[in-house]
Amino acid sequence: MEKIYLLDEFLTVPYLEELVKSIGLKMVNPPPQELEETLKYYKQCLRGSLDEPYIMTDHQKAKVRIPLNQDEYYCMEWNMTKLKYLIKREQIKKVEVTEKIIASSLPAQCEGNKDDNLTLLSFPPITSKYILAEGNKENISTEKKIWDAYLIQPQIHLQAVTRSIYRNLFAIHFNYSLICSYVAGQLTLKEVEARVLPVI
Repeated sequence: MEKIYLLDEFLTVPYLEELVKSIGLKMVNPPPQELEETLKYYKQCLRGSLDEPYIMTDHQKAKVRIPLNQDEYYCMEWNMTKLKYLIKREQIKKVEVTEKIIASSLPAQCEGNKDDNLTLLSFPPITSKYILAEGNKENISTEKKIWDAYLIQPQIHLQAVTRSIYRNLFAIHFNYSLICSYVAGQLTLKEVEARVLPVI
């Protein structure tokens, strides 16, 4: 069985500094002093989350593997039955999205996906910014430029993850991208602190 995550190199200060340079950004600010401790804390939280009980259900699930570098990654998993319930409860309406957004999104594997619905999950830390949780990319004609899709924000779709470790993985990657933006001079430390997500 595939591990839920492999982040040994990713969750280090030298890797973060290298990442900022490799995407063509300048290091304007040094990494925050407490970053080393924060990354250690993140690793501990993830190890602790692995020990939590996992309740097996027969609900439809969407799974995706988020690649971070050549060797490292983490996985995410959503309970699609719960996500559909949240869409209904929050009265989320379909919006128009371009074929380009759908084409660049990271496709999830969705069991028993028989609906014609397109469901995109907003996922700010990844380059493409979206995960296609429901819908088949191969069935999407490039001739049609605009599609109707559910576009679900993180505060909603994170309520539908199947385990708390997935919430933590999203929060860690989100916070990590904020720190990269601070190091590159795109955000102030105050802005980072205001946006940072809790990892428990």
